[in-house]
Amino acid sequence: MSSPGRLSGVLLPVFSLRSHDDFGIGDFGAVAGFLRWLEAAHQKMWMMLPLLPTAPGDSSPYATRCAFGLNPLFIQLAAVPEFMEAGGDASLAPAERETLATVRAAPRIQYAKVFPLKWFVLSRTFERFESQHGKPGTPRGKDFEAFCVAEQGWLDSYTLYAALIIDQQQRPWWEWPTGLRERQDAALKNAATRLSSEVRFQKWLQWVAHTQWGIVRAEAKKSKVLLCGDEPFIIGQDSADVWANPTRLKRDARLGVPPDDFSATGQDWGLPYFDFDTLAQEDFFWLRLRALASAKYYDLRRVDHAVGYFRQYIRDERTPLGRFVPPDEASQRRLGERMFEIFKESAAVVAEDLGVIPPFVREILARMEVPGYRVMRWERDNGVYRDPRSYPKASLVTTGTHDTDSMREWWHSAEPHERESLARAFPELQSMQPPPREFTPAVHHALLAAAENCPSDLCILPWQDVLGSMDRVNLPGSMSDANWAYRIEHPVEELLSAADTRAAAGHLAELTDAAHR
Repeated sequence: MSSPGRLSGVLLPVFSLRSHDDFGIGDFGAVAGFLRWLEAAHQKMWMMLPLLPTAPGDSSPYATRCAFGLNPLFIQLAAVPEFMEAGGDASLAPAERETLATVRAAPRIQYAKVFPLKWFVLSRTFERFESQHGKPGTPRGKDFEAFCVAEQGWLDSYTLYAALIIDQQQRPWWEWPTGLRERQDAALKNAATRLSSEVRFQKWLQWVAHTQWGIVRAEAKKSKVLLCGDEPFIIGQDSADVWANPTRLKRDARLGVPPDDFSATGQDWGLPYFDFDTLAQEDFFWLRLRALASAKYYDLRRVDHAVGYFRQYIRDERTPLGRFVPPDEASQRRLGERMFEIFKESAAVVAEDLGVIPPFVREILARMEVPGYRVMRWERDNGVYRDPRSYPKASLVTTGTHDTDSMREWWHSAEPHERESLARAFPELQSMQPPPREFTPAVHHALLAAAENCPSDLCILPWQDVLGSMDRVNLPGSMSDANWAYRIEHPVEELLSAADTRAAAGHLAELTDAAHR
């Protein structure tokens, strides 16, 4: 599919939303309020982070347990009939209501409290569903059963895996008993019978999440906002997919990246890798299924680690310092081009091509008109910033990513010569000579305008940069409870009445209209 056109949008994770009835973490029920703000700001895209199921207790949206499905943490409990019939929040015990009040008011997501509270309430709500709709015949019961049949291609394997993880005390699948580890039919059938209640609960969670996400998609379509999802390159070793697809996702070596200017040894991610030779023999069936599943969730897909579909860098005992597969450029070119041909069949795609990327990768993506990234602060040659007017049409311009500091923090920390170089290159800043060290409203306006005005078809602005705040979503390489815990200050119900976010919507609308997006 081709580019959706010249559009402007905002980057904000679903978990960062805040609403009056949430459980301390953003959920699908908060989307309608955020879409209203996007409409007021004349934005046509919403880019989010992965919505896939994650490991219990793991806050990172990239710690995925499956390449399919949705994270049950994003379920809006207030929209589940069985929860409201039981009394909603009033059905909680006093200690639970106290915890709920605490996590709702917290400035950041308190995962250690949110996870157990929401999971327990979801489990109790499922029990009520079972008592009312567990036997065939009711409309909700029929809808649930129909979903289980329609999605069984991935749902049966994932939900059995999810039940087994609990049954096996969170041990990774390669430490399970032999029959389960090797997926022997008798062992799997016995486990499915023994754990049938937990398996059914896991399926119910996915049904509820998918039902609510269907409403989100309809609301976004009505608001004329495209939903842009983030598709991780690979799945974790301890995942339903690696367990179920040992010949497609291999564990005999570890995925990473090669040495570069930032690291003399490169990075060893400890992740599995794709056996593209095996995948090619079946015409990339599994990757096609994943692409089709993503297309059901999103209008546009951000393909993470795009270079990995051209070549993977793996380490094993034979090559502890690493090697590329495929090893030669001609094979890498053929593989990457084939992969992106497949990806473009189901939905428009954006290639995350940041980092050290061989020139031929960007050459192929440009020829295929697949937009790559242009992070403005990184677009320079020998320390000299590029004029944003030189960016290619088939690209996505942005002031930052979920892994960078905010535009305000970056401006404050930049050396004077950096700010001066940027002011010379960006037309919107050329009147500021020398540019101020302070991140003034004029600087803020100019940097946002520079992004909106450039030729790139797609312009995505992180929420923090739209507001001009110092907040960030993640600090790579750090282990902190602040990572992946950012929450917007105002509930979505108040975004158009709170002075700062109302003004931000008006400001962004003016910039977007002026840039003809």
